[in-house]
Amino acid sequence: MQIFGLTHNITRPFSNLWTLVLALLFAIGTASCGDVSNAPAPAPGPGALTITTASLPDGTVNQPYAWTLGGSGGTTPYNWSVTPALPASLQLDTATGTITGTPVAQSSTTYTFSLRDSSAPNQTIQKPLLLTVNSAPVPPTITTSTLPSGTVNQIYPPNTILQASGGTPPYTWSVNPPLPNGLQLNLLSPGSISGTPLAGTNGTATYTFTVLDSTAPFNLTNNKQLSLTINLTVPTLAITFPAGTTLPDANVNTRYSQTLLASGGTPSYTWSVSPALPTWLQLDPATGILTGTPTATATITRTYTVRDSTLPTNRTASRSITIRVRN
Repeated sequence: MQIFGLTHNITRPFSNLWTLVLALLFAIGTASCGDVSNAPAPAPGPGALTITTASLPDGTVNQPYAWTLGGSGGTTPYNWSVTPALPASLQLDTATGTITGTPVAQSSTTYTFSLRDSSAPNQTIQKPLLLTVNSAPVPPTITTSTLPSGTVNQIYPPNTILQASGGTPPYTWSVNPPLPNGLQLNLLSPGSISGTPLAGTNGTATYTFTVLDSTAPFNLTNNKQLSLTINLTVPTLAITFPAGTTLPDANVNTRYSQTLLASGGTPSYTWSVSPALPTWLQLDPATGILTGTPTATATITRTYTVRDSTLPTNRTASRSITIRVRN
């Protein structure tokens, strides 16, 4: 009993110690295997690869083209490709997705662009995009064929406006060499010439007028040489149409229209008639146009007068002119 009791008292501490060791080992194992609160988060994978370009801008024949395709997601760097191949005049940079070059022919083609990323394994996505190359725009053309003469110390004929067609309005104008002292060219549309030629500017010279249009991204231009005469004194004012004393005949119930013309003096001109015309016939004082529809046969003789803009005193020229109205 004593031996047993002694033995029992001695072994109990060892049993408790062993129990404690087992409990510690269990706690350590539980902490290392089950508690993940301090474990690092897994690295996120690459996002979905996407071609973000929705459309391609149009190109124009003989004008530089540049556009960069857009992509997102995946893992950079990217690699671009296209099918079918772009025209020989355009190139695709496979690293940047930039399309550059100068188209030489009109076309409209849908190309399939492919984007591949650098993830493992690679992601690849495709997108069809339409590329249209428009025909080359037509440069503007200066249609003005002559310039009216001016006179020293007289206002240059008003409403002298350079004319152009084609290209893309509005236009911008320039001239070389500069116009005679006292005259100015309105550089912006409508390209009017105005002013009063000063002393010493008389004579005739040739000027190169240049028109620049608004075509984007590169303006188109053209030029034309026009002669300009500045008189030293005011030329004689005269009625030039009709050449004689009669205008072409009119016909009953048929609309009639003729334009009186003058030259010399200092434009602009103002027209008048005396005595008054019959009620069916009207004279435009600014243009010299006669219009109306006669209702009966007649012979109409009137005195027509043209007045110029010479300063300080206007000049005039008159002529008796007849219109015959026939059936």
